[in-house]
Amino acid sequence: MQHISTTEKDKAITNATVLRYKKISMSFFFVAAFLLLLMSPSLSVGAEKNPKPQPKPQAAPVQKELVVSDANLQSHQKRVEDLVSKGDFANALKIMLKINDYTKEVLFTVKAIKTQYEKAVNDPSVAQKNKEDLFIKLRGLNQLIPRYTTYYEASTFNLGYIYAKLGETEKGRKYLVEFLQMTPYSSGRDSQWMKAKTLLLELYSLEGEF
Repeated sequence: MQHISTTEKDKAITNATVLRYKKISMSFFFVAAFLLLLMSPSLSVGAEKNPKPQPKPQAAPVQKELVVSDANLQSHQKRVEDLVSKGDFANALKIMLKINDYTKEVLFTVKAIKTQYEKAVNDPSVAQKNKEDLFIKLRGLNQLIPRYTTYYEASTFNLGYIYAKLGETEKGRKYLVEFLQMTPYSSGRDSQWMKAKTLLLELYSLEGEF
């Protein structure tokens, strides 16, 4: 029987111990890898539950309100003519309503001031110097009234026409009747008065009646 030395026994024990630790390490590695595979779906679900913050929607730019004044009145009227020629009656209406309101308010204001000036001119208690100043202002008002009367009448006719084109016959009739009442009769076939009357009768389905 062959004898094994003590040194050889120690080496054998050491090798066996190393091999055992290697087996334990490999087992631990496979267990850890398996656990990671099990955990990975839950991690992805967790990521879905916490989505990335979305950027805040930007507020729409504030559109400036259309303002009509004596300085831009004619340019706005030209803009309406361009829109009507292109068949854009909806946007033409927005501008024309503003023109109509503005010219109506100017006329009302100017006429109210003119009435008071005329009373002051005929008032004996008002100094002559003040009266002379009022006479000058009255001349300016007398020039302003016809100009704005023309603007107001034209805008009233145009509103009737635009509403008729938009199919809003009730509003169209309202403005056309108002126009016929505020303007003197004109027998000219191409006059605005006759055009308003003809369009109004069409809206009432009374063409050719009168």
